[in-house]
Amino acid sequence: MINKKKVFLVLLVLPFLGFSQGIEFDHISLDEALSKAKNENKLVFIDFYTVWCGPCKKMAKTVFPLPEVGEVYNKSFVSLKLDAEKEGEAVAKQYNVTGYPTLMYLDTDGNVLLRDTAFNPTDEFIASAQKALASLNSANSLENLQKEFPNRLKDEQFLKMYIEEMKLYGQTLSEGIDAWLSVQTEMDEASPEMMKYVMDNARNFVVGGKGDRILDENIATYLENASPFEGKMLPRLKMQIIYNTKKVAERNTDPQLMKRYIEAYKNNTAVKVKEEEIVEAQLMYYNMIKDNISFKAQTESYVASLISENTIAKVYEADEQTYQLYKKAYDKDPAPERERMLMASKAGLKADKILKELNEKGKGYLERITSKKEFKTLNGWIEYGYNLKADNCFMNDLKAEVYYKQGKSKKAIALKERAVKNWPRSDKKFINKEYEMEQMKNGEEI
Repeated sequence: MINKKKVFLVLLVLPFLGFSQGIEFDHISLDEALSKAKNENKLVFIDFYTVWCGPCKKMAKTVFPLPEVGEVYNKSFVSLKLDAEKEGEAVAKQYNVTGYPTLMYLDTDGNVLLRDTAFNPTDEFIASAQKALASLNSANSLENLQKEFPNRLKDEQFLKMYIEEMKLYGQTLSEGIDAWLSVQTEMDEASPEMMKYVMDNARNFVVGGKGDRILDENIATYLENASPFEGKMLPRLKMQIIYNTKKVAERNTDPQLMKRYIEAYKNNTAVKVKEEEIVEAQLMYYNMIKDNISFKAQTESYVASLISENTIAKVYEADEQTYQLYKKAYDKDPAPERERMLMASKAGLKADKILKELNEKGKGYLERITSKKEFKTLNGWIEYGYNLKADNCFMNDLKAEVYYKQGKSKKAIALKERAVKNWPRSDKKFINKEYEMEQMKNGEEI
């Protein structure tokens, strides 16, 4: 016998099943998505995310499920969600994705039509989809503009328009601004108008570029005419330019620009130079030019210095002093946040910092090892790490990967499991460790 009440409920719900859903994400590869989009006369939308990214979670919870969003995206896009540190890592590298979320819109040939690296509220997110669709056949599509740019470096009006369009497409503005400043006729370089432009756009300049040179050549004049606030901000612009140079060098995989960053950072007087920052940039540079010999030599030199300057006794003494300071503060005011810091300091803050550094530098070194001597060097670093703190997750993780590279899979997996079990859950790299363990168990490359 038919239950009339159940039939009524089904009929009541049916009208909403097709219309109350948000974006339908396909669980397919990028190549499959491009092929599907071509067959269905659609574009491709990719949400690059990571599990530790707060804005990514917010979009997934509050924007993607909305019916009005689904109506626009499901009609015109084949949509993918890719974890940039797991299954989407290769695609993220292909498109130089470095910030999360990155929202990317592609044509069916895989060309970027639009990209944004920020949380988008609903109206902006829908507007981005419409902008990507509109740009497909536009003379001012991202692809067309990027093709035109090298041929229009002396066209002042084109470059001005190009900068504005790059802003809309969420692209780096450095190249466009540099080109426009080299040919612009609107402002005298020493004028108050140019000073304002420099102050507004210094974060898009690069070391040695036209904007950087304008600042250097006119800083004295700018300071003479500056307000108290401007006078305070102008000297700080140089560090903005230096930091942006590194960012652009990384994004464009530009070794020469990275070299300029290193020299500028070494010679700056605005902030204290950190040796680890220079080493990190030098290793990036060697990686860009595929100079594994220099990469390993730089790593060996840095780690040898790190170990010699941080004897076990020195580290223990420093950590004990830090613990006593936190204990004294906690005894006076036993607040929960002070207790957390007290427990962290008891575990050894300096020791953990050194162990993390050894883990990171050791991984890069391990990828490039070609001899028994180099394995012996790396194992020496690991031994120091175990002496600093026995059975710690950072050295267990590194040693597991040494075993894995040597073909000792059982030992590698057992040690990796111990590393993952004890890895700080607050560390955003925790999820990477779980993924690496899965890769080991599947016999895949990590």
